[in-house]
Amino acid sequence: MEKSIKQYCPYLDKLRVFLTCVVIFHHTAIAFGASGGWYYKSSELWEGWSKALMSLIMGIDQSYFMALFFFISALLIPASYERKGAVRFLKDRLIRLGVPLLMFILLLNPAIVGLVGEFRAVSVDWKQIFLHYHKPGPMWFVLTLMVFELLYVGYRILCPQKKATNQMKYPSVKQIIMFMLTAGVVAFLLRLDYPIGKSWFGLQFGYFPLYIGMYGAGLIAARQKWLEQIEWRTAIVWLTIVVIAIVAFAAFCYVNRDSGGSDSGGWNRLAFAYAMWEPILCVGISYFLLIVFKRWGNTPNHIFRMLAADSYMTYILHPFFVVLGTYLAQKWNFNPWEGLMFVCATAIVVTFGTAHLIRQIPLVRKCGW
Repeated sequence: MEKSIKQYCPYLDKLRVFLTCVVIFHHTAIAFGASGGWYYKSSELWEGWSKALMSLIMGIDQSYFMALFFFISALLIPASYERKGAVRFLKDRLIRLGVPLLMFILLLNPAIVGLVGEFRAVSVDWKQIFLHYHKPGPMWFVLTLMVFELLYVGYRILCPQKKATNQMKYPSVKQIIMFMLTAGVVAFLLRLDYPIGKSWFGLQFGYFPLYIGMYGAGLIAARQKWLEQIEWRTAIVWLTIVVIAIVAFAAFCYVNRDSGGSDSGGWNRLAFAYAMWEPILCVGISYFLLIVFKRWGNTPNHIFRMLAADSYMTYILHPFFVVLGTYLAQKWNFNPWEGLMFVCATAIVVTFGTAHLIRQIPLVRKCGW
């Protein structure tokens, strides 16, 4: 049996909780005018420099948070597969991932769409909504993770334990640079046909090069114990690179603001710069967060272990509470900054609390939801 991550890692739990909160913050910011698509946007939106600042923050978030989720998810897959075998592994993953995905598509997503219609004071035909509005919404992540895991099982069955992963030691600087260049170029080319914002069943393929790369890196990191080799001094270097990259990209966008191009995709310098910028931030921020949480968050803590167990259900439920909070913030005439703070804080607390209550149901807890 090959080496893989098996032991409990408290810092990964805390990092999952942090990333779940970032997801809630991200979607809340979009609701108040930052770039991106969301179910319901407030009538009070950021404008001018405030919108530009929040859109930059959204770009920073987007560069790493979901890719890092894929990396963390992949870390635990080899050990789970080896412990359970192909059939039981697939059965457990279909129950843990497939059932909530189906319930979200058939029930929760139509309910949120109908609720938005009610908030906008339009005529809502609930029957038609539940018959036709079947999309994964933020659960695109779970759908993608299922596909990745099915492909992983297929690989393990067709290529039983070849030594390829054993030969891939801790990546050198050259290999990391090649990873970033490849991810950036492939993303740029993909976005010629699938620009940011264009999706198929909730999947924005323009972001997938980093998702695939980070998931694959997670599988290898689990076997080669890469996380035992990360260092604080290297994290500081990456943080410095990230800060420089953010400032440089912001300046580049300002200088080219009237160029006529779009960073969402197309054969233009803004799109190319954005595609090449994302992998730098993804690798740098992910490395920095991993070492920070490992260095200062690796002590077992009952509360964070509980929150980590609740984070998956929180992810599933959060769109409902973000939409509801946005409506209340609008009704109470909050400006965008007040709305962001109110909705983000209340959505995090209420969603985690609701998730914890739901997970007291024995079947829910047994299924890993």
